[in-house]
Amino acid sequence: MADWLAIVAKDHDKWVRIVKSLGENNYPEDIVQTSYEVLYKYADPKKIISNNKVSDGYMFFTLRSVLYQYWNAKKKVKKISLDEYVLQIPDDTNYEEQEAFHRLCTMIDEEMKTWHWYDAKLTQIYRDTGLSIRKIAAQSKISWVSIFNTLKNTKTKLKEKFYEDYTDWKNGDYDKIR
Repeated sequence: MADWLAIVAKDHDKWVRIVKSLGENNYPEDIVQTSYEVLYKYADPKKIISNNKVSDGYMFFTLRSVLYQYWNAKKKVKKISLDEYVLQIPDDTNYEEQEAFHRLCTMIDEEMKTWHWYDAKLTQIYRDTGLSIRKIAAQSKISWVSIFNTLKNTKTKLKEKFYEDYTDWKNGDYDKIR
């Protein structure tokens, strides 16, 4: 802290009383602390202190300015009473949709069990981890081209087998999913 600011802070109680006299009884200490910050950043110590005495007028205007800035900022905050509003959580859980999606995922998992272990494992890793093809290639030391082709083929198999079920799920025809 600057030495000159310590001289200003010696009269801290006096500055708090001034802020209270201006009408702020809730946060006078905070206003004075903010005033110290403003002085430190923007003020010229020669204008505030002369002969080791703090200019009361300069401090008064600084305190008043910071207080008015606080009040203006406080006015801009829109407050809403919770008593005026009934908080309702919308029930957007569609159990039929979730159950149909689960059936679709289960059918896909069962289909993947019939595949060659390499195809199934690679598709599962890609689906479950969210890793990119290049990251899987880097971690597994398998060519990214090989991974790409395998995933392309397995996606095509899944699209051909489950296109109708997926379309039914997207359209909300949950009872049509086998």
